[in-house]
Amino acid sequence: MRHSLTARLTVTFVVITVACFSIVGMLLFKAVSRRIYVHDQTNIMLDARHLRRLAQELKSPDDVVTHQDRLITVVLGDDANGLRVFDHQGRLLIDHVPMGYDIPVKPVVPDDQRIVPESIQSWKDRNGAEIRGVATAATLKNGDSVTIAVARSLADRMALLAKYRSDVVLSLFTGLLIAVLLSYLLVRRALRPLRAMTESARAIHAQRLSTRMPLENAPTELLTLATSLNEMLARLEQGFARVWQFTVDLAHDLRTPIGNLRGANEVALNRHRSVTEYETLLGSNIEECDRVSRTIESVLFLARAESPQFALQRVALDTAQELHRIADYFEGLSSEANVALRVDASGSVQADRDLFRRAVNNLLSNALRYTPAGETIRMHASHTERGMDVFVENPGRGIDPEHLDKLFDRFYRVDRSRSDSANSTGLGLSIVKSIMELHGGSVSVQSQSNVTRFTLHFPDNTRSG
Repeated sequence: MRHSLTARLTVTFVVITVACFSIVGMLLFKAVSRRIYVHDQTNIMLDARHLRRLAQELKSPDDVVTHQDRLITVVLGDDANGLRVFDHQGRLLIDHVPMGYDIPVKPVVPDDQRIVPESIQSWKDRNGAEIRGVATAATLKNGDSVTIAVARSLADRMALLAKYRSDVVLSLFTGLLIAVLLSYLLVRRALRPLRAMTESARAIHAQRLSTRMPLENAPTELLTLATSLNEMLARLEQGFARVWQFTVDLAHDLRTPIGNLRGANEVALNRHRSVTEYETLLGSNIEECDRVSRTIESVLFLARAESPQFALQRVALDTAQELHRIADYFEGLSSEANVALRVDASGSVQADRDLFRRAVNNLLSNALRYTPAGETIRMHASHTERGMDVFVENPGRGIDPEHLDKLFDRFYRVDRSRSDSANSTGLGLSIVKSIMELHGGSVSVQSQSNVTRFTLHFPDNTRSG
């Protein structure tokens, strides 16, 4: 069963309050009980000492009876007090016990021994009430000995403590009710910013990702949470925007070759064609199918590259050897375009061989597309303080600065004059960026009026000495 945060905090505060009230009440009860015990014990000792001194001034047991009022005065004023005096033969000389309880006369404190707290005895009457008292011997002037027994019933004290205990329990329950009410109101008020965040969160959906958590009047703990949620929403909004734009661009790029296929086939079916014309049509269709396949393959690669399960197979690569291998692969295309390839590299790098080749292939393919005939594309690599940098540099018309930051966006093309849509999917540079991010590195571009340079940076942790 789930409970709200308000209920949980309320219960927590109430439990703490009840625990504190209970502990304080128990400590106060024990302190009062102890105080009463010490007070009665002290009075009993003082009364016994005083009575022993008074008895020592009397001449005989008969004189004790004669002056009993004087002795009884010591314990007068409280009906719970009791006094009995016996002679050495056990004859009762004074009997003043208003409450009628029994007072034992053993053990007896000798008259030459000081009465101390340990001398006090405790027993119960027939009703179960506790009684405390002490019996002490006193020597009269004629040498006779009498036994003086002083006691006090604690029935009234027990009743007082019981009343005090009831008051404590009543106060505890009253405090409990007040604590429940105040805790609920205060917790509910304190969680008002959280409820506001909840209402804001309910209003968020795919079409309203611009909504943000309210930060006004939020406590420090919720401010951190709200800020984190707003940052997450901003990332989600950007991600949805990229997905939406990617979907639109992908649909646009797929629509063109599909439209070409359909249009060419419809034209061919309008009248009878020769074998040569049909062969030309089929060749054109194959080219469009290849274009669609390249787009789909690139999209799938980008999707796999963004998956957390994508694993690199890092090996030590000789950069000069790899760049020469790539240059050899593009020799036919470069010769056809009348563009020379030059490699100048040294050192090695820790990277996935296939992904390294694909990144450089994409950059070189892009460079070949925009390099004028008779020029040279330069590929070189060198160590830096931060790691290994691989460059692909080609001459030609530069790229305007406002386009540089967008070159690595998916399906982004500067303009039709720089985009061979028949051969380019618009995803090559995006793939290069994903490959470098997988390696923990980066890709950058610099373009001047007549030279464009792409740089692949592999950080130190991917570099091999």
